[in-house]
Amino acid sequence: MPFDEDALIGSIYEAGLMPALWPSALQLLANEFGAKGALLMFRAADVERWIASNELAPVMQAFVDQGWAEHNVRAARCRAAGSHPGFLTDLDVVSIEESENLPVYADFLNPRGLGAGVATVIPGIGSDGLMLTLEGFESHAAAKAAVPLLNRLRPHLARASAISGRMKLEQASAATAALAAIGTAAAVLTSGATVINANRLFIARIGTTFVERYNRLTIADPVSNNLFQQAMETVRRGLGQSIPIQQSDESRFVMHLLPSLHSAQDIFLSDSLLVVIDDLSSTTALDTGIIQKLYDLTPSEAKVANLLAQNYTIIDAARILAVSVETIRSHLKRTFSKTGVARQSDLLSRMRGMAIQSEAKKSDDL
Repeated sequence: MPFDEDALIGSIYEAGLMPALWPSALQLLANEFGAKGALLMFRAADVERWIASNELAPVMQAFVDQGWAEHNVRAARCRAAGSHPGFLTDLDVVSIEESENLPVYADFLNPRGLGAGVATVIPGIGSDGLMLTLEGFESHAAAKAAVPLLNRLRPHLARASAISGRMKLEQASAATAALAAIGTAAAVLTSGATVINANRLFIARIGTTFVERYNRLTIADPVSNNLFQQAMETVRRGLGQSIPIQQSDESRFVMHLLPSLHSAQDIFLSDSLLVVIDDLSSTTALDTGIIQKLYDLTPSEAKVANLLAQNYTIIDAARILAVSVETIRSHLKRTFSKTGVARQSDLLSRMRGMAIQSEAKKSDDL
């Protein structure tokens, strides 16, 4: 079948506007070039995040689960050559002998027919850049032959990736605006503590609770700032953290730091985290809609999290929602994954941290 460049470019930009379409767009790209699959990767805080084409996703998950992502020589060398303005083949970054004998090739890639591939680093998305790879050409010669046309497509892939990043930034902005609407200060920061987006309530605290120094956000209170720096390290590993902030004897807050608004396979706003301020002096009640939006929960998952945060048991939740206990446990398991916790107690702490001003807020609006 003849190569349809226009259709392929169209699918690439469609994925840029709707990031959920990247797996199918990557599969189409791989199919057009005779590869088994394709993937986008971004490495931040020593964690490799990725989006894979449909057929390659299970293989990539096995690659990560077996620990190969931590010893991926060819990916490291490709990133090291990130200034190269095009695609590189495996044999551009490893020797023929290495492609046969390095463990990542001998024990994983070659047995699966993935030893011949191409990759390129797209700068401008994070410090290390986004890397696109096509995996599983029939030979190294076939991979090399694909490079000229792939280089022609590379600007479109870079622009579409940038569009996806912008879409995710808009999503983050919408989240902080929604929190402002219900009286909660919130901001999105980079992993280096630079403010990407902040709502008006968070901005109002800069100069009192917070100080910006050298384009990095710090906390005015030195003790709290030390806790903040430690918490940032935790969040960079993909875990949530909550810390107390002492502004004065009468003014105390809890700051919740959450991994950025993305799933494990959502890489376009990887280098970011959400910060939410919980005023301990306020009268609070949970809002299921905000919980659902912040953590990308389904309505059922948000309802379960809300009930548990109000000290209902799993059995109580099953009775109230008229479902089985196993259904509640299933919702809870998925919620653990989305919120980055491993225990019910941690989930409850995080959900309570999402409490918002309730009756007091309603009274103010009257």
